Amino acid sequence: MKTPIIALLLLCCSGHSWADYYQAPLQEANWEVTRTQSACFLRQAIDTYGVAEFVQSVGGPLRFSLQEQRHKSMVVKASLRVMSAPWIHEAANAVDQQVYLDSSTDIGGYTRLSSYAQVAETMIDALLQGQFPTFIYYRQAKPFNMEETRVAVSAIHFKERYNDFADCRNTLHSVVADIKDVDTRAKKKVSARKKQVQSKPTSSAANASETNSKSSPKKG
Repeated sequence: MKTPIIALLLLCCSGHSWADYYQAPLQEANWEVTRTQSACFLRQAIDTYGVAEFVQSVGGPLRFSLQEQRHKSMVVKASLRVMSAPWIHEAANAVDQQVYLDSSTDIGGYTRLSSYAQVAETMIDALLQGQFPTFIYYRQAKPFNMEETRVAVSAIHFKERYNDFADCRNTLHSVVADIKDVDTRAKKKVSARKKQVQSKPTSSAANASETNSKSSPKKG
């Protein structure tokens, strides 16, 4: 009875293998800024893999995502780390950040890994400092074997396009502020009208008051 259990434990312990590593070529790494009326995008295409992007939508948190443009088995474990640039041999003080598996709304329904809010902001800071945010994840490849994939997002040319993205984000924040201001003024108007209505006597009460004043005997 012990042999199968030991064999199973050995398979589990030795099951992790480094399957793939992806990164945009250093000389070809680039960032592209696009915008719509409701969102800003800062994207990097990763050759033979897919795309990494920052997305800021009106009223929403910043999102940092990685999307592989191939259909593969389900991701069962994922994290995000800030790593040193490949030409720097000193290891970064890497901390695993939380990553979510999103249901993609893009055509094709590809798997999308995302981090949000403060984690995404931390990745912007890392890229501005020349570091490479790296997604690390595992897929269930075969029984008792978890294949590891690493995808590094390059900091090359990031600073050159970041200001355009930051300007776009500021524009969206201004839109949100204007909407909130209009909403606040509308609420104040509604509240003022309610107070005016409440302060006026109702017609029935006014008529009753008038009738009482006519029917009451005058004092001589």
